[in-house]
Amino acid sequence: MSSTSVPTRSQVLLACAAVVVTVLVCGGLLAAAALVPAPTVVLPFIVVSCVGLPTIASLELRRSLLGLRSGTVQWPRCTDAQVLAEMRRYLEQLPETPHPLDA
Repeated sequence: MSSTSVPTRSQVLLACAAVVVTVLVCGGLLAAAALVPAPTVVLPFIVVSCVGLPTIASLELRRSLLGLRSGTVQWPRCTDAQVLAEMRRYLEQLPETPHPLDA
């Protein structure tokens, strides 16, 4: 994604999912390296990658979240009449119950 393009909703969700997966995988790798005796030559590379990869992933997430906060992401919009009709359909599905304080 270039710096001038506006991320779509699916791109924002994909960026969030990628960051979550990256953090979980790096956390698991770091925990495995701490619990299982890893070779001392490999430990610096594991630590750098487990700190660096989530940091790099968060840069993409930051750009996506800034697009959400600034309102530049175009979400599908409904008219007020459509929202009102949807709310009324939902309320019609709810069961009618008597008030507990009515005698």
